[in-house]
Amino acid sequence: MITNNTQALINRLKTLETAVIADVMVAMGLESQVLAPSFLSLGLDQILIGPAICAKGCVEAGDDAKTTFELDDCVYPGGIVVIDSNNCQKGALIGDNMATSMKNNGAVGFIVDGGIRDAVEFITLELPILYKYKTPINAHKFFSFTHFEVPISIDGIWGSVTINPGDLIIADSDGCSIIPLQHAEQIIADSEVHQQTENNIKLTIKKGETRKNASAKFPRLQHVDKCA
Repeated sequence: MITNNTQALINRLKTLETAVIADVMVAMGLESQVLAPSFLSLGLDQILIGPAICAKGCVEAGDDAKTTFELDDCVYPGGIVVIDSNNCQKGALIGDNMATSMKNNGAVGFIVDGGIRDAVEFITLELPILYKYKTPINAHKFFSFTHFEVPISIDGIWGSVTINPGDLIIADSDGCSIIPLQHAEQIIADSEVHQQTENNIKLTIKKGETRKNASAKFPRLQHVDKCA
């Protein structure tokens, strides 16, 4: 369930860009918060924002194996389902029936560190998704979920990205940034200032100033403190 405080943060995120947020997090020392470019996307012509609903699994899970239906039960309105597959290459981890069920429970999007199928249905369902590959074959002969709503780790551009349940996700046509909930207020506040700075630089350049002079007039990221 999304709290009032989290919803207020989400509302502020709607005015920001992933690039601005990534700049701020790097300046804060949070350098492994952006997903790898190996993630493909569908339906990200509009911004995707929400808290992470985390799931992880693996091939040959043994006694730890859980059913896919248990993931449905973890979903709440406004959440983004994030699946850590432990690099499963055996097929699709999610398709249209799972996606439809989770949308009914309130999911607004997905991040799958692995395969998907029924890809066109994600567009029909208006469910943005980031994923690694498409395939018609189901992975669940080999792959099983093992844990829900625990910290997970998926591929990032500068190293693995740790995602905790409730961390805020913002994705657009540039890619996806993961905002640790414990630092979200500072990240968003600093990003609001940084985005205004970027806009000021752009307007100054459009008026005929050089980029060097515009950047000198509006220094970037000097307001950002390292996170504790």
